[in-house]
Amino acid sequence: MKSTVSLILALFLLFSTIGMAKTTHWCMGHEVDSSIGFVEKHLDCGMELPASEEEESQSTTEDPSSCCENKTQHLQVEDDFQISQYDLQINLNYTLSFLQVFVFGVDFFTISQVDFPAKSAPPSPKRDFQLLYQTFLI
Repeated sequence: MKSTVSLILALFLLFSTIGMAKTTHWCMGHEVDSSIGFVEKHLDCGMELPASEEEESQSTTEDPSSCCENKTQHLQVEDDFQISQYDLQINLNYTLSFLQVFVFGVDFFTISQVDFPAKSAPPSPKRDFQLLYQTFLI
């Protein structure tokens, strides 16, 4: 379980630093096709786009370059990944008490068994012989 989670997080970090490109083909104001990859892709809807400016000037009906358009969005983290390092300061009193209690098992607050004198002991409970021998008068 830990290895799959760490693998997923490593791949997420890798893809976020490499970056992705989303290319969308728009034809007459409607989204026709989209593609996601590592580089920009050329998408088309099947309409004949003019190859040069000469052909573009010869077309008299509709300008295909104005109706078809590829838009590309580059998705990448702009900040570089840096491992942050922390200055660790250890409190000596806390560390020693933690070691004594949890590692060595030293307990300074043990309660010794208290012996009560016989004079102050509570009286023994009165026994009910009828219940003890289960003899009842009917």
